[in-house]
Amino acid sequence: MALLTSSIGSFPKPQALHEARRCFADGEIGAGELRQVEDAATRSAIALQDELGITLLVDGEMDRADPITTFAERLAGGRDRRMGARLRRSLHAEAKITGALGRTSSTTVERWRFARDAARGPVKAVLPGPYSLMDGAFDEHYGGRREVCLAFAEIVRDEAAELAVAGAAEIQLDEPAAGARPGELALLREALELVTAPLRGRSRVWLYLGYADLAAVGGELATLPANGLLVAGAHCGYEGLEAFARTLPGDRFAGIGVVDVLDPRAETEDEIRDRVAMLSKLIPRDRLWLVPDGGFRALRAETTRAKLAAMAAAAK
Repeated sequence: MALLTSSIGSFPKPQALHEARRCFADGEIGAGELRQVEDAATRSAIALQDELGITLLVDGEMDRADPITTFAERLAGGRDRRMGARLRRSLHAEAKITGALGRTSSTTVERWRFARDAARGPVKAVLPGPYSLMDGAFDEHYGGRREVCLAFAEIVRDEAAELAVAGAAEIQLDEPAAGARPGELALLREALELVTAPLRGRSRVWLYLGYADLAAVGGELATLPANGLLVAGAHCGYEGLEAFARTLPGDRFAGIGVVDVLDPRAETEDEIRDRVAMLSKLIPRDRLWLVPDGGFRALRAETTRAKLAAMAAAAK
């Protein structure tokens, strides 16, 4: 029986989209023309996943500079942005919070509907998680990390609830900062409980933990509130995965990275099959999903295709 597969989030942006972004910034084209180029790039990312037989698709994040700041900068309560030094694995701009946070409108429902209609298979809606939004923000209003985190949690909760009402049966929350501060794991859990409460019984919730230190905190991360947990592993030889797998509740899925998106070389099908054989000893095959370690935005398009194709073939 074939294993199930999914993508994590971003896909390489085509040159046409980079050029359209430049023209939009320079005032040479309008928002509608930029959206047409984003739509074409989204269709291409979805078509690739459909072609390769990926089970659960993503839209490729063609309308986002990165998964955190594009969401944050559309919220009320912030203004300009500056480069953030505190984010450990991303060089995106840090949102500056100067007032009470709030949503002005939905930022993801329309894009998810477009992707759903363009795909043959099911499409995940992907949202940044509240803890990582807080960790990537420069607060000049709330005066405490917990207050900022829970303010973001209310916004993400409402966004996710609207997605569920719109029909999104699969929703992914990105928490790449999870576990970076072990002393704040209780805050991470509190925020995620707030976000996921209205989704129970309506949507399957996936939690992407990125490159979390599983050796240090994997056991605690495995019990966070979600139906499925997605973790990187190929880049580090699955260090700490045993503790994570031992603690993983029996009713939860685990998507484990089997291709390294930090490596420009495409893995072979046999390499991935060897990784799957090892993973199958730790996680029952009926709960194991194969995924990349993360998004593909830093890779070339041909490398992305080769990695996904090898993963899909190994899954079969």
